[in-house]
Amino acid sequence: MSTHTTQRRLSRTLLLLLILVLSLLCSCHKQQRYHISGYTDAQEGADPPLLKLTLDGKTIDSCFVYKGEFHLKGDYVDSMGQDIAYLEITGEQPIPIVLSTQPLVIDFIKRRLIEGDYLNQELDRLYVSLDSLGGDFKRKLANVPPDSALYDAFDQGFKSAIDNYTALAKDYCLRHPNDPVGIIASVMLLTINYESLLETAPFVRSHMGPLVLKNKEIDLYLSTVDNFYRTAPGTPIIDLPLETLEGDTTSLSEQLLPGCYTLLHCWAGWCKPCLDEMPNLIKAYKIYHERGLNMVGIFLWDDRYNLKMLQSEYQLQWPQLYEPTAHTSITYGIYSIPEIMLIAPDGTISARSLRGAELFDTLESIYHR
Repeated sequence: MSTHTTQRRLSRTLLLLLILVLSLLCSCHKQQRYHISGYTDAQEGADPPLLKLTLDGKTIDSCFVYKGEFHLKGDYVDSMGQDIAYLEITGEQPIPIVLSTQPLVIDFIKRRLIEGDYLNQELDRLYVSLDSLGGDFKRKLANVPPDSALYDAFDQGFKSAIDNYTALAKDYCLRHPNDPVGIIASVMLLTINYESLLETAPFVRSHMGPLVLKNKEIDLYLSTVDNFYRTAPGTPIIDLPLETLEGDTTSLSEQLLPGCYTLLHCWAGWCKPCLDEMPNLIKAYKIYHERGLNMVGIFLWDDRYNLKMLQSEYQLQWPQLYEPTAHTSITYGIYSIPEIMLIAPDGTISARSLRGAELFDTLESIYHR
């Protein structure tokens, strides 16, 4: 065999190898896609309903609904599948999904998954279980005679429903410690009952993985708990920017009077426990203000115009400030309202979560002298 022939065969072999390598590289870099379709009974008017796909609070895709159907297709990257996405149609409750390269088919009418991968099936099963628990609770209440026993039955049924809801959320947390389903389950657990946040937060922190714990919403709840302990009695206050009823800027430190105890009252107009506590606060003001007690209200998680109305309705005589952001609740770890705290003359927090008899016992221990 001639040297020339050998070289030609070698060149062909090298060329074939090069083509094979290029083919493999191309296949490896082929763009992955997501495909979401489904059905809805959203009404079509002059403008057809718009379906949005949101991720991390941003719209990443959208399409119009045509004859009750929708179709979305787009480029997929792995980071998309590490958080919960939402399908949103105006006037409808958003449906959570986990983006993947496997086709998803959603029935917006029944709010059910028709086709999807394992994580979306698990998410669908979780919400079906939630609906079942809610249905059981409603049926139990429907069987209670319409008399004075209804309230007791509701209270007992509500506590039972909360226990079942908590058990379901914990089960899904343990099954999905580090994926988007675990994010939903953790948020459920942390928001079931804000009164129990101090109990549910340690469970999430000890059982969930980094993908779940770095979620912005979960991190916010856990930070709230941390800040609650950072602002425990004995710690110095943290100054806050606030607003007056007229919209002028002020701060918490500007509301403290030299040499006086300050009772700080954080509340909202929609909060029944806040309104239930109002007679005690009015009574405390009448008794102890003349003895030197300074009182300041901070209206949060509500609209400013509600504060003006309620201040007039209850004839509140102490200053009321408005908190337009969540800065106060985050800084002081306020997870339940009303939050009534006592600030000592030296600027340290003397007591927190004062309500009812405990409020008067604490004030009397100071002013009876």
